[in-house]
Amino acid sequence: MKMEKKILICDNNQGLVQVLKTILSEFTPANILTETCIKDVYVRVLREQPDVLIADLGMPNIKADRLMHDIRNDADCEGIYIIAISASAQGMRLSLAAGADVSLGKPLDLDELMTEVILALL
Repeated sequence: MKMEKKILICDNNQGLVQVLKTILSEFTPANILTETCIKDVYVRVLREQPDVLIADLGMPNIKADRLMHDIRNDADCEGIYIIAISASAQGMRLSLAAGADVSLGKPLDLDELMTEVILALL
């Protein structure tokens, strides 16, 4: 049985990753993991089995909605709560269609993100 909760933050914007890591570390008991290279996210998800995945849809070199679809269709990833982040309404719709539990717009509303994360960790 997994005891320690994990959150994996995936975004190519290292500044945003650090801000989110700092905030989430302060307000949740979870172990905060980060990944700035989208091509490594799927392997990292399989290895770490996070409870929550926060993923930016705008990362280069891969379609993030495809990544979410792959995670949703992998039995080893069952139960991961996916929070997608997108700067566009189309990206938000794509992420939900691909299996994200929730899609948040940019600029990111930190209160909304924290609410989603806390609910996912319950």
